[in-house]
Order: sequence, then C-alpha cells, then structure tokens
Amino acid sequence: MALAAELRERLLSTHAADWAVDSDAEAYRYCRQIAFGHYENFPVAQLALGKKRDDIAAIYAFARLADDIADESSRPAMEKCALLDMLERWLSDPPMQHPIMRALSRTIVRNQLPREVFRRLLDAFRFDAALEPFPTEEALLAYCSNSAAPIGELLLRLETEWNERTAPHSDAFCAGLQVLNFWQDIGCDLQRGRSTIPHEWIGGQPLTWGELSGSADLRKMIAGHFDRMVGRLLPAGIALSQAVRSKRLRLQVRATFAAASVVWRACQRRGEHFIRRPRLRWWHVPAILGATLIAPRTS
Repeated sequence: MALAAELRERLLSTHAADWAVDSDAEAYRYCRQIAFGHYENFPVAQLALGKKRDDIAAIYAFARLADDIADESSRPAMEKCALLDMLERWLSDPPMQHPIMRALSRTIVRNQLPREVFRRLLDAFRFDAALEPFPTEEALLAYCSNSAAPIGELLLRLETEWNERTAPHSDAFCAGLQVLNFWQDIGCDLQRGRSTIPHEWIGGQPLTWGELSGSADLRKMIAGHFDRMVGRLLPAGIALSQAVRSKRLRLQVRATFAAASVVWRACQRRGEHFIRRPRLRWWHVPAILGATLIAPRTS
C-alpha cells in the first residue's frame, strides 16, 4: 500500500522542518508506523517478531518511500529519477533529522549492511520510474535481482544467515514472489500504462490493455508463462526454510511461502480474467498458519 501523498511529499521535502526528528527512538517509531501499518500480500509484519523489528521497519520504510517515488508520484520520469538519486546520496551522507534516513543509517552501521544492496534497489525503482519494458524473460529476471533479491538478502543479513547455502535459494524465492506479484497485478499495471509482460512472449511487440482484453487465447498463453515461472522459482522458499538455522526465521519463510502459495492458486483459478486482482483474505489465515507450522516436503 502506498504512502499518503501528503506524507510522501513531506518526506521528500528539502526543508528539514517538514520531517525533523530529534532521537533514534522517534525515527524508528516513524518507520514502524510506515512498515507495520499497511496491508501487503506478503506482509512484512510476519517479519516483525524478534529483536530486529526496528531494523526491518527502517529497511521497509526506505523501500516504501523509494517505491512510491517510482510508482505513485505524478512527477515526470526525469524528476522521479532525480529524487531517487537524492535518496542514493542520502545513503552515503544521511540527513540525521530525517526519520527514515536516521533509522536506516543506524541499522546499516549496527548490522554492517552493504550500501550497495540498497543501491541495487534504487536501480530497480529507476527502471520502474521510466516504465521500461522487459524485452525478454531474462530481462525480467535481471530486474528481480535488483527489485526483490536485495530485500531477501538484507533480511538474511540481519540474522547473519546470508551465506553460500542460503543466497541462491533466497534470490530464487524473492524472484518468484516478484513474478507472482506481476502476474497478480497484470490487469492493473496495463491499465495504468505499464507492461510487465516480456515482449518475447507476445511476438516482440508492446501490448495494450485493449489488445489483451480482446484476446482470451493471448491471456491464457501469458498466464501459462507466468505460472511456469512462478512454479520454477517460488518453491525455493521451501529449500530456504530448510537452509536457515534460526527457527524463527524458518517459520517466517514458511509463512511467506504459504501466503504466496494462496495467491498463486488464486491466480491459477482466475485464469484469463486479469481484471480481478487476487488478494489474501481473513479466511486464508488458518491455512497459512497450518502450512507455516507443518514442515513442507521437498519433491
């Protein structure tokens, strides 16, 4: 869910008085309100347990602000990219009265997080701001390596669980979550002028919502490609849950996989009817809890 427009503009203001905080506690409280006050299909609130809650909130708040610049702001693309450039400068030289940057700078230093991971996130948001298309499936996966994989890496680094064993599973799982999100939002995205469909699936040409809505066969073909990609990538969440040492983190990965699986099945049932956006509902909670507590089997 996007930030309120007024809040977003205040956080991007060059006037410190618009967002000034005086303490780390106040800065983290601000980030928690952003991170844990919104509905998400893969709720970051699942990751709010334990002593890293504030660090997760700071990372999420930064990503939320950058994502809103790219997707929610009505500014021209060049102006959006300039704001993302400002956030990148702030990574190296944070304004310590800014609530998100103050909290994030503390989190980065305390957990020895590489700033390069955050820069990869900003590269993905610049791509979003420019409404760049994906010429190939490989280009879509390359985007996922900047948009989704950094979040998984940062969360694992917070728990000192990022290593040669977990990294490939995390990257694949996060890519699966991103591709699933694109499939879930395909109708909404096309109607607002953004296509996340690799052009190689559709003859190498861009596609409009009108063209897609007029061809059931085309929608079925595209759904089949998304389903294939999700089926290849998302099950890495099972392997990741088995690779981490922390029991709490293992449960969190299982919960995310279970929630994503509910959305995946809903997308499969939706079939060609892209106008409907599958969402998690309260009645899905028992199944998600059950899947979280019962260890999944690898095939």
